[in-house]
Amino acid sequence: MFTTALKFIPAALLVLVCQAPVAFAQSASGAAERLHANAVASFRAARFPEAYGRFIALADAGHAPAAEQALWMYRHGPSLFGKDWDSTQDQLTAWAKLAGQPAPTMVADAFPKALIPVASRTR
Repeated sequence: MFTTALKFIPAALLVLVCQAPVAFAQSASGAAERLHANAVASFRAARFPEAYGRFIALADAGHAPAAEQALWMYRHGPSLFGKDWDSTQDQLTAWAKLAGQPAPTMVADAFPKALIPVASRTR
C-alpha cells in the first residue's frame, strides 16, 4: 500500500509545479491592479506628482494601462499640470510600445532670452 502511494507523488508534484506559475501570475496581476487603482486614486485626489510616480513605476514594470496614463501625463504636463514630467526617451519609447501608441520625442527646452545677458557678462 505504501509503494502505491509513492507512485502518485511524482504525478501530484507535476500537477502542483504546473499550477504554480498560473497562481503566481494571478497574484502578480492582482497586485498590479491594486497598485494601478492606488495611482488612479492619487490622480483623482489631485496629487499629480504622486500619481505620475506610481504610473511610471507600473509602466516600467510592463503594465500597459499605467503606461498609457503615464504617456498622457507626460504629453500634457506643461499645459495641464504646469510642469514637465521627468522621464527618459527610453522610457517613453517603452511606454508607447506597451500602450500601442507612437513614441513621443523629447525636445530640449530653450531658456528665456532674458537670462542670456546675465550668463554672458564680461568684466
